[in-house]
Amino acid sequence: MPGHVDRARAARMMEAAGLDALLVVSPEAFAWATGAPAGVAAGWRRLGAALAVIPADPSLPVGAVASDLFAPAAEAAGCTPLRTHAIWPEALSLRAVMRDDASAAELVAAATAHRPPGFARPATFDREAALAELRALLADQRLDTARLGVELSAVPALDLLALEAAIAPARLTDASALLDRLRSHKSPAEIALLRQAGAITESAFHAFVPAMREGATRAALGRHFLDLVQQHAGAATAPLTAWEYVGFGTSPWSSPGGLQQGDVIKVDVGAVVGGYSADLARTFTLGPAPRLAKEVFAPLLDAFEAGRTLFRPGTALRDIHATCLRIVREAGFPSYARGHFGHGLGASIWSEEWPFTAADSDVVLEPGMVMAFELPWYLDGIGGFIVEDMLLITDHGAETLAGAGLPRGLVEL
Repeated sequence: MPGHVDRARAARMMEAAGLDALLVVSPEAFAWATGAPAGVAAGWRRLGAALAVIPADPSLPVGAVASDLFAPAAEAAGCTPLRTHAIWPEALSLRAVMRDDASAAELVAAATAHRPPGFARPATFDREAALAELRALLADQRLDTARLGVELSAVPALDLLALEAAIAPARLTDASALLDRLRSHKSPAEIALLRQAGAITESAFHAFVPAMREGATRAALGRHFLDLVQQHAGAATAPLTAWEYVGFGTSPWSSPGGLQQGDVIKVDVGAVVGGYSADLARTFTLGPAPRLAKEVFAPLLDAFEAGRTLFRPGTALRDIHATCLRIVREAGFPSYARGHFGHGLGASIWSEEWPFTAADSDVVLEPGMVMAFELPWYLDGIGGFIVEDMLLITDHGAETLAGAGLPRGLVEL
């Protein structure tokens, strides 16, 4: 499928920054830019496995450098120009040379006839070969003397000098923040994947609640939630995985033994559809809630309810943070100092991505952003507490993608 870049918005942002193109280097941003997987060589997160170039001119297609094994996917996604480099697997397509009367050796010889003498594959991938293809790609796109905005946050220090040398005389400037802002606005296809992830997460969460009973272990509960995600995967249109942070007892970080009466139970979970992660959390107690648990959770819930009403276009994230922090502090906890009350959701290396609902944020909510809104507190000696929903910012407010059907309060099981 094509990538998720809003090319008109990207063009405006590049013009304002004085950029001719964006160079995307991280695996997750490559998939966002192209609609194609970065491939197995990107697992090392070194520069060169997969690279995408987004021209400022929205009439020009996104170009890419891809490994030979994953080049067909990039071609199918419409990457033009497309340059390739060899990686370690010896994988061939024989379809174009298939003949009923041919031997396997004859078919392989025909499929590899284009290889230069002495062709050999690298142990993993060849950074210099990939960067040479990038240089050729920039020439193909007439960007060989351009000012390139680069995702420098994803360029290892070991690779930076090689990148600068490979693209000269083109000039590099850091565009990590620009890319974050571009990726914070989700395309309809991205929202569809996040909607699926949210629905699966909430459905699995409902099914998970009965498993929280006396004697259950942390490991068993975690496995059970992951199993439930697969059992509730009917809505998924892309590969499905999941993650879980389930814990109980008086420590937020360890859950020895089995569940006991009076334990505080923190359930923070998410299904991941096509790389796009949901995020949903609630707090329970087994049996009647202890007094201290009630005292801790009440201001968190009050802050959550107040903050939730602010999720609409035009609200500054720092104002949501200030509101939540003030409510908890005024409830008798003046030292409470949570750094952020939520984050963006999308396809990242884990469930939290920019922007953050923090005191130093300059972000104002806009339609198309998907946010996790959370009020956590981890108190060793009492337990871990959290309430969290997954929200899509709409033209007039916020739609709950995960959490609408679950009680927000401290639930006594």
